Amino acid sequence: MRLDDVCIVNSDVTASDDFYRDTLGLERRMRNVRFADFVFDSGPRLAMWLRPSIAETVGPAYPSRAGLPFRVVLEVPDARPGPVADPDGFVLTLAPSVAGGTGGGTSRLAEVELAVSDPEVTGGFLETLGFSRASGDPLRYDGGDGTVIALVAAASLAAAASIDGSPRLAEFAQNGGHVMLAVELDTGEQVDALYESLTARGLAASGPPAVYKWGARSTYFVDPDGYIWEIYAWVETPR
Repeated sequence: MRLDDVCIVNSDVTASDDFYRDTLGLERRMRNVRFADFVFDSGPRLAMWLRPSIAETVGPAYPSRAGLPFRVVLEVPDARPGPVADPDGFVLTLAPSVAGGTGGGTSRLAEVELAVSDPEVTGGFLETLGFSRASGDPLRYDGGDGTVIALVAAASLAAAASIDGSPRLAEFAQNGGHVMLAVELDTGEQVDALYESLTARGLAASGPPAVYKWGARSTYFVDPDGYIWEIYAWVETPR
C-alpha cells in the first residue's frame, strides 16, 4: 500500500501542462484532454484532472462545498525555494532537492499537508487506509517512498490568517479548490475489503469498486473534510 499520486482538480489541462512542464520543468508522464500527470525520481506522481471529468467519475459523492487549504511540497533540482502559484491558483511549495540525482539532486513529491477539522479523526481514517505514523508523530504519516502525509488543524490555520504576513500560511493552497489522493493497494480483493470498511464508517463513495479501462479496480471516497480519495489496484492490462 502506498500513496500513488496527488491529483489537483483543475480547470484547464493545457494551461496546467504548460506551467508544470515548461515553468517548473517537471517530467510529464502522460496527457489527454482530461488529465495530465508528472513523475519524479521517486515517490508519488503529481497529477491534474479536469473538474467536470473527475466530478462525473466520483458522481454524487463529489464535494459540493469549497475545499480546505492544503500544502504540497516538491523537491526539484535548481528550483528557487518558496511558494509558487499555478494557473488555477493552487499554491505549491518548492524546496531544495536532496543530493544524488544526475543534476546534483533528485526530484520528488516530499509532503502533502492537509488542513482538517479533527486531526485525530483523520488520523484514524489514514490508519484504516493502511498508513502508519511517521516516527510516532500523531500528525505525520508515512505515504511510502519517503513521502509524508501531514495533518494540521484547520482552526490553527484560520487563526494564522489573522496574522499579517504569516509565512506558513502563504504556502497553503487556499482557493477553495479540491485535491484527490490516490492510494494503490496490492489486489482487487483488498480494494473490495477496504470499500466495505469505509462505507461502514459512513463515508460517501462513488459506488462499489469497478474495473476501469485503464486496468485498475477502483472506487472513490470523499472524507468529512471534502478530500477525495481513490483506492485502487491494478488487476488487468489497460484496454
